[in-house]
Amino acid sequence: MLRGLVLVTAAVSALALTTAGPSAASAAPLTPTPIGTSALGDLVGRPTPPPTRQPDSVLVVTDGTAKFGANAKPVDGVPNTTVVHVDGDAEKAAQELRKQPGVRFAEPNRAVGGMSSGSMPAPNWAGSLPVKGPDNYGVTSSLQSFLNANGVDALGAYDTLGSRYGQLPGTGEIITNVSSGDLTDQTTVVKDGQRYLDIPSMPLIPTYVSTGDGLDPVATTTGQDAQLAEVLLDFAVMAPLPHDKQRPEAVGSGSTDLLGIAPGAQYRLVVPNQVSADGIAEALLAAARQNPRPDVITASLGFGVDQYGFAGRYLEDDPILQSVVSTIVRDYHIVVTISSNDGTRLYTPAAVGPDGGSTPTDLARKASETTDINDDAFSTTPSKVLDSGAIAVGGTTLDDTLSQPGSANGTFATTRTNGATNYSSGFGERIDVSAPGDGIPAFIHTDNGSPQAVTPVFNGGTSASAPQVAAAAAVVLQAARIAGKKLDPVDVRKVLQKTGRPVATPPQVDRKLDVGNQIDVTAAVESLLPKASKTTIQRISVAHRVTFGNLGGNFTEATDPNRIDLQTNGTGEGLVGPVTIGADVTGAPAGRKLDYVVTVNGEQFHADRPAVRITPTQLLQAAGLPVIAATDRAVDLTFEVRDGHKVLASAKKTLTVGPTDGTYAEATAPIAPATVKLGAPVTVHYDLTGVRNPKSPQLVVSSVGHWNPLSAPIFSAAYKVPLTGTSGDVTIPASAFDGGGGLYGIGIVQDSTSIHPLYGEFASVRVDGGSADHRAAAPTFNDQLHSLTVTRAAPNFTVDYDVRGVPGATGAELEFSSPAPTLFNSYNTVTNANGTRPDDDGIDGPSAAVQKLPSRNGTAHLDATKLGLGFSDSYNVRVIALGRDGKPVGQAGPTSFLELDDGIAPDDTAVVDFAIQGTDSVVVTDDGNGHQAVRRYDPSTGAYGAVLTTGSGYQLAGVDPSSHRAAVLHGAAVEIYDVPAAKLVGTVALGDYTPIGGRVDGVRHRAAILVHHKGDNADAVVSVDLATATAGQPIAADKGVPAGTYFLIDVDQKTGQVFVGKAGGGLICFAGGAGLVARVDLDTATVTAADRADGCAGSLAVDDGTNTAYQLSYRSVSVNINGTSNLIPVAGDTLASGTGIAVRQQPSLTLAVDSVHHLALVAFQTPPAVPQFGAVGGLIFDNNATSQVAVVDLSTGKTVNTVRGMNFSPGLVGAGPGRGVQLDPATRTGWTFSGDIHQVQQFSY
Repeated sequence: MLRGLVLVTAAVSALALTTAGPSAASAAPLTPTPIGTSALGDLVGRPTPPPTRQPDSVLVVTDGTAKFGANAKPVDGVPNTTVVHVDGDAEKAAQELRKQPGVRFAEPNRAVGGMSSGSMPAPNWAGSLPVKGPDNYGVTSSLQSFLNANGVDALGAYDTLGSRYGQLPGTGEIITNVSSGDLTDQTTVVKDGQRYLDIPSMPLIPTYVSTGDGLDPVATTTGQDAQLAEVLLDFAVMAPLPHDKQRPEAVGSGSTDLLGIAPGAQYRLVVPNQVSADGIAEALLAAARQNPRPDVITASLGFGVDQYGFAGRYLEDDPILQSVVSTIVRDYHIVVTISSNDGTRLYTPAAVGPDGGSTPTDLARKASETTDINDDAFSTTPSKVLDSGAIAVGGTTLDDTLSQPGSANGTFATTRTNGATNYSSGFGERIDVSAPGDGIPAFIHTDNGSPQAVTPVFNGGTSASAPQVAAAAAVVLQAARIAGKKLDPVDVRKVLQKTGRPVATPPQVDRKLDVGNQIDVTAAVESLLPKASKTTIQRISVAHRVTFGNLGGNFTEATDPNRIDLQTNGTGEGLVGPVTIGADVTGAPAGRKLDYVVTVNGEQFHADRPAVRITPTQLLQAAGLPVIAATDRAVDLTFEVRDGHKVLASAKKTLTVGPTDGTYAEATAPIAPATVKLGAPVTVHYDLTGVRNPKSPQLVVSSVGHWNPLSAPIFSAAYKVPLTGTSGDVTIPASAFDGGGGLYGIGIVQDSTSIHPLYGEFASVRVDGGSADHRAAAPTFNDQLHSLTVTRAAPNFTVDYDVRGVPGATGAELEFSSPAPTLFNSYNTVTNANGTRPDDDGIDGPSAAVQKLPSRNGTAHLDATKLGLGFSDSYNVRVIALGRDGKPVGQAGPTSFLELDDGIAPDDTAVVDFAIQGTDSVVVTDDGNGHQAVRRYDPSTGAYGAVLTTGSGYQLAGVDPSSHRAAVLHGAAVEIYDVPAAKLVGTVALGDYTPIGGRVDGVRHRAAILVHHKGDNADAVVSVDLATATAGQPIAADKGVPAGTYFLIDVDQKTGQVFVGKAGGGLICFAGGAGLVARVDLDTATVTAADRADGCAGSLAVDDGTNTAYQLSYRSVSVNINGTSNLIPVAGDTLASGTGIAVRQQPSLTLAVDSVHHLALVAFQTPPAVPQFGAVGGLIFDNNATSQVAVVDLSTGKTVNTVRGMNFSPGLVGAGPGRGVQLDPATRTGWTFSGDIHQVQQFSY
């Protein structure tokens, strides 16, 4: 569980793509080879989320009267706002502070960070094309194609401002970037008392650190972003200078020779010393107060809860930051641009729903309507914020090919199914304008390099879009000044909105994604200046979109403007990548619907914007030339700007098209309808013509919500059909979409014979379950909360719901998702987001419970202990409308978040051992600094009681229910405590022996302790009388086995016999031998060794109902081949081993036995794994994977139940003498360590 709300986001480290979770293997960015792209199960790489920083303070707003003492510090520039530093749980501290007189508002001081989608290395060939001309390589090669006419259309403004007024765009304006990153002597330089960024192609950019007491021009920061990925992305789109004006000591070359939208502006960087809400608030205000004041402030920042599987949230979702931004805009008259957020990036395998991966950010009309980030961060309900006057910036795709393959339009609102497929733009009423956010060339600081050492990368996200708009805003202010006009920040926003171009919503999405118009810098500038005398084409740009990875998501548009390369570094991908021919047009008549036409040999290609997309095949066929050729071909074309039939401007160009053998590496996506009717089959068309070396190709359909092996992992092919022809049509039955309404992917497996299937590109398809208008609002808890924590001690809560707005609804049900967090640290476990039925696709963990509600709307009073839900877990809760037939109608609504706690250990300590025995239960807690406490614990309420003792190194052997005494191993002694009295009653010294583990015999009121001699490591068992606190003589247990053999122990409560065993195991084990299990009679002090026993056991437990000891053994001959976990019965009387019970083909952790019902509970780190050669432990395909306990009927050998919702990753549950799983057979209740290690997790079996 999260203790308090931790909202952290940061720019993704370049080149770092790894998988967190079970059976993880690091993976580099996947790049097409001449034979395709491979991806399989949970081995697929995902970016590593930024390190989580627990809040250590609370932001408090007062009426001016509240006082907080020495631990409080006022937030500079924010009236009546204080940061109060706390120890432990910041959320609990905030709750207490809200109760104090004079406190109006209190919330954990959350971390804030960048909204970049993550950087990837640029291909070497993208920076070394033979481009002619004196201008920047980024422009002439279309490496920076976002500057072209199909992007933000910046080059026309260059010409207008340069030729008519002799100015670079942005001249006379100051832009301050408030961001996060490491400012050190490694990444910056200091000159004359000022620290600077010293980056190729850019001016020296002064940096400042906001310290809370102002701005320090030489201060450093660390631990934020050592690569400066966010900072350098921001400046890469704004600041780089024309090639001939770059500093002689920092001239760009190839991929470092970029051009900014506003190279004439002055730039500053302000970084807070702590990237938290108060730190950002202080940094923004300090930036606004610099002298001279900036004209524009940009902040590519937001709340990145997507590291927990939920869509990110807009920066102004925090009311304090919204107030700060509003002050800067309205009182300081500074334009502020803020990224809208990046939705759900790839930090977790959270599903992608029909909204595309983001949650709306809408406008609140009054303060009482606003949402609170502290309430809705872990929900999918829309945000509602007031309009501060800042420009909220969305992201658009750059020459996209995934939304509508073959479409002439490449500009869409960015979702997880288009563009780079690794982020989705924030959308909604609050978003004002947009700009391209994928395939953006930028830099990262090279590890261990000099301040000028940078690595060219492609980056993106709304972190790229916001600074583009900031630079455009500066150019608008410049143009207005030239024209003698004075614009305030809202005027600037209106100009950019009015002159921008509409942005299409991807057809797979079930609602309009409002990201505002995409800015057009040239149109914005020309709207303010005197009209040019004629329409002119200043330049023809050529951008060739070539895929180099991520199944179409990674691409570059760098190309020789005079030659189209179809071979593309050997992949052949140039043949299937569209060519965008753009025109930098100035002087076009405003308000007219112009036609932009490229003519090739009489064939015309039209567009409604000054950029025309043509495939190489279309281009060659129009010219009457063959597609396949061994030599270059020349194609003449004409670009015209038309108003009706009137040609306003015209330009000619000759393109050379390179040779091709007609083959390419990665199959293009099948042609499929964007939307499919629920319950209907669908026919798709595929074409493998030219695809290299297909082997037994297949067409596959994904499971719901995970449409692509790389862009929406973890992928499962829920439906497959072999492809027998090179091209053709396939009709997919409705049953293939067995997850109901939602988002699916249809793609090609180019080689199904390989261990790792080779994939082509995928098309996303929405199975229509209704529109966003046909879903209920998220349920709310208690006092209209979207997030609630309920404890075992206080399990009652209320749920408000209303489905009256869903057509056909006559009733409702409440759905509780699969338990969270998952092993991938996702707290969002809804697979069929906004689906048409409760969540259960047969692959991912299904929803945990569904509760019928009494009417269409109202308040339900619920008891969490009676819902059939596990505690020490969290759940996404949503409402589904029901029709008269009792079946779902419309879409499931957005989710709220319910956390069920068994009981958090005091002072945020960890629970490191426990012994459950009713009200006599005890636990060991650890503060992480070597200080432990043995405490009383009541499992019925999760309450922690009196401390029995403190120190370190405690291990619990158990509790005697009759005498109420606990046996505690401590050092070389056994300490015996009276639990109700919480006092020590005796200490039994073990002399020269070290305790290994122990068990309490509750019938005979004694403890059996397995010990090793400190001298020769000999095994022995010591009997400790709990009533008298005395010990018998050590019974030597080594009988035909080497000293130190035994590490496992258990006791038969009926016979009093003690069993010890060898702890073998590991990923490779096939051992066995004599004496590996032995029986010790404490009364006669005799030891009997088994003639033969398994040598790979990691755990030992006794079924005293059948007088049988069970070894839990994992046997495997290779780490590359999954072995089998078996339960090996050992007869208590003869010690003869019986036939093993195979449980699972994967490693196991530990074992507990219910002797009343003759059940074995076997703990596993993951759900059942799919064996795969080379994948240690197998592959996981369950996106909602948690650790599990398999319940095995020992009489039949069958697994009769599986308990999920655990997380054994911390390592407290495992092989050895400990009791990581404990049982009460009378109530069929079990206990284990919670995944957050702060609780004892109770479960039913």
